Amino acid sequence: MSTLGVELISNERVALTELVKNAYDADASLVVIRFVDPLEAGSGAIEVWDDGHGMSPETVRGTWLEIATPHRHRAPRSEGLGRRVLGAKGIGRFSAARLAYLMSLTSRRRDEREVSVRVDWGEFTDDDAYLDQVPVGWSVAEPDVFAPGGVAQQLFDRVTQGFQRPTAASDGAGEEGAGPQGTVVRLQGLRQGWTEESITVLKRSLSRLLPPPPPTELSVPDQPEFAIYVATPQGPLQHLSGFVAASEALAHPHHRLVGSVDADGEARLTIEVGKHSHEETIRENLASGSAGPTCGPFRLDIRAWDLDADSMRELMKIDLGASNVPEMRKHIRGNSGVALYRDGFRVQPFGEPEFDWLNFDLRRVNNPTMRFSNNQVAGFVYISADENPGLQDRSHREGLIDSPEYEELKRRILQAVSRLESRRYRLRRPLGTVSQAATPGLVSDPNRGTSVFDAFSLDPLQRVVSRRYPDDVELSRAVERANETIQSGVKRVQEIISQFSRLATLGTLVDAVLHDGRSALAKIAFDLWKLNKLVKGLQDKDPDLSRELMKLHTGFATQEAAIDRLFTRLEPMSGRRRGRPQEISLQKTIKQAVSVHQADIDRHGVSVTYGGEDVTVTAEPGDINTLILNLVGNSIYWLSTLPPSAERIIHVETERTGAGDVDIIVSDSGPGVREEIKDVIYDAYFSDKPDGIGLGLSIAGSVVKDFYDGELSLLAPGPLPGACFRARLRRRVG
Repeated sequence: MSTLGVELISNERVALTELVKNAYDADASLVVIRFVDPLEAGSGAIEVWDDGHGMSPETVRGTWLEIATPHRHRAPRSEGLGRRVLGAKGIGRFSAARLAYLMSLTSRRRDEREVSVRVDWGEFTDDDAYLDQVPVGWSVAEPDVFAPGGVAQQLFDRVTQGFQRPTAASDGAGEEGAGPQGTVVRLQGLRQGWTEESITVLKRSLSRLLPPPPPTELSVPDQPEFAIYVATPQGPLQHLSGFVAASEALAHPHHRLVGSVDADGEARLTIEVGKHSHEETIRENLASGSAGPTCGPFRLDIRAWDLDADSMRELMKIDLGASNVPEMRKHIRGNSGVALYRDGFRVQPFGEPEFDWLNFDLRRVNNPTMRFSNNQVAGFVYISADENPGLQDRSHREGLIDSPEYEELKRRILQAVSRLESRRYRLRRPLGTVSQAATPGLVSDPNRGTSVFDAFSLDPLQRVVSRRYPDDVELSRAVERANETIQSGVKRVQEIISQFSRLATLGTLVDAVLHDGRSALAKIAFDLWKLNKLVKGLQDKDPDLSRELMKLHTGFATQEAAIDRLFTRLEPMSGRRRGRPQEISLQKTIKQAVSVHQADIDRHGVSVTYGGEDVTVTAEPGDINTLILNLVGNSIYWLSTLPPSAERIIHVETERTGAGDVDIIVSDSGPGVREEIKDVIYDAYFSDKPDGIGLGLSIAGSVVKDFYDGELSLLAPGPLPGACFRARLRRRVG
C-alpha cells in the first residue's frame, strides 16, 4: 500500500489531482477542495467534495475497496455523461495516503443510503501483515452529509451562488425529493504543511487540468462542464479562495501556432508571428520517414512570448495584474510549459513549468538566437485514448511510458514548433534583436573580473541624466531604450562568440582524444606484434592453440585498423593549426569525408554517387572535409524525413570551369529548401531542423570564402529534385 500511495506519488499536487480525476470520472460538474486550519504537518485537513453520481455500498465494497480492479477497462465511459474516464489502473484513490495519515470517505448515490469508510494509512506499515488483516471501518446509514439541506448541499450552494450549476446525470437530476448525491474525501493529519506559495502553485497546476477554450479551427470536442473551487480558511490565506481559472496572459501571446497532424504525419498548421502579422497556413508531412509505429493523430496550440523589456511593456498595456517588467516575466514563466490533454483532461506532469519534456531548454543552449526556451512557451496538445493507444501512462501517473510512439509524438511536435521559430527568426532578424537568455561574457582581466563588453553601456549616462534632469521623463526613457538596444546587440555578439568558443573547445578535445588515442593504439600495435611472434612459436608445439590465438590476433588487428581509420577521419575536426596546403585528389578527399557518415548512410538507405572529373587541387584537406561533412550531413538528415518508399540519393560532382575555378556540387533527392527561408539559411544559428544548431552552412561558407576566395551557393534547379549546393573555389586550385 505504501508503494501504491506514498512512495508512488511524487508530490501533493499530483495526489490532489488524482482525487479530482476520480470526481471527473464520476460525472461531477463541481469539485471543491477545502483547506481546514491549522495547515501544519501532523494536524489540519483537506477535504475534496464533488457532486458526481456517488457510490452505492455495493460499489464501495466490490470496487473501491478492491485494488486494481478491471472496472474501468470494462466501462471506459462514465455512466451518466459518457465522458472518457481518466482512471484505468484502479489505484488512483491510494494517492490520498500522500496527503495525510487518516482518510475518511462519505458517498451517496441518488435515492440510496449513505456509505462511509475510514482508513488509517498507518495501519498498513506492518510489513508482516496481509491486507485482509488490516482493519478498514465502513458503515451504511441514512443520508446525513448528502441529505437534503445537509452539509454538502449547503457547501455547493454557497460556492455556486449566482451561478447555474449543471447536475451530474441527465436522468432525474431535478426530481423532487431525490436529494443530493456525491462524494467527500476527508484527509486528516497532513503529512506536510501548506503555505500561501504551495496553495498558489496548486491552483496554477489545477488551472491547466482542463485546457482554455481551443481555437475553433482545431475541431476539439466540446469541453465538459467541470469547475474546481479552492476554499481556504479565514485569515491570511483567505484571498486564495475562488474558482480555478486559466491565466488571462495565455490569451495574449506574441506568436502562435495552431494545427492538426493526422496519423500519417500530414500537418495543417496556421502560424501567426508578431503582433501585426497575418496568419499563414502551411501544409507539410511531419512523418519521420521510418516504418516504425505512429503516435496517432493529434492537435496542438502553441503560444510563445518574447521576454525582452519592450515586449513585456507592450503586454503590460493589457491589465494582467503585473506592475513592472520583472512581474510580467514571472507571470509568463509561471504559466509556461506544454500540457498534454487526453480526452479533455491533462496528463500529469505535462504542462508544469519545470517539466521540459520537449527539451526546449537544451535546444536553446545549442542555439540561443533562434530557439524558444521552455519558460516562454505555453502549449496545449490534444490526444485521445482511442486514437492514440500507443501513448500509455506510467504506473505512477506521471508522464507517458517511453515508447517509439511517444518519441514520434515529440519529434512531430518539435518539427511543427521549428516552423514557428523560423518565421519568428525572420521577423526579428532585421531588427537585430535577441531573446533575453543569459549568456556568458568574455573576461578581459581575470584578476579584476571585468568584461570586455562593459564599455558598451549607457549606465553612467543614465545616472547623469537622472541626477541633472530628474523631471525629463522623455529624455530618461530615450536613454533607457538606447541602452537596451546596445545591450541587445552586445548579447548577440556574446552568443556568437560563445558558440564559436565551444567549437574551439571541441577542437581541443579532439586533439586530446587523437593524442592519447594514438598513444594507446601504438601500444596495442606493439602488443599485437608480440602476440604474432608468440603464435608463430607455438605452431609446432600446439597447433590448436596457435590457430585460436591467430583468430584472436586477426580480430584485434582488424579492430585496431578500424580505430586508426576513425582517428584519421577525426583529424580534420581537431583544433590544431591549419596545415600547409598540399596537392590532393579532390574526389578521393571527398570520399574519405563522406565515409564519416557511412553509418547514417546505411541506416537510412541512402545511395551516394560521384560524377565529373577528379580534379587535383592545392588545398588543406581539413577544409574540404569541413565542407563535405556539413553538406552531406544536411542531405542525409532531410533524406531521412522522406517516406520509406522514396528514393534517397546524394550526388557529388567536381569539375573545373572554363575560368580555371573548381566547383564542388552536392545535390540530393530530398524535400529541398523551402522558398521562404532561402535568404536566411547561411545565417549563423538559423536552422530548419527541429534540433539544429545552425552553424553548418555558416562555417562551410566561411571556409570557402575566407580560404579560397569563393562562395557557397544554393542552385535551383540541380541534377536532383532536392537541394543543390555549389562550392566554387577560386584561389589555390591550380
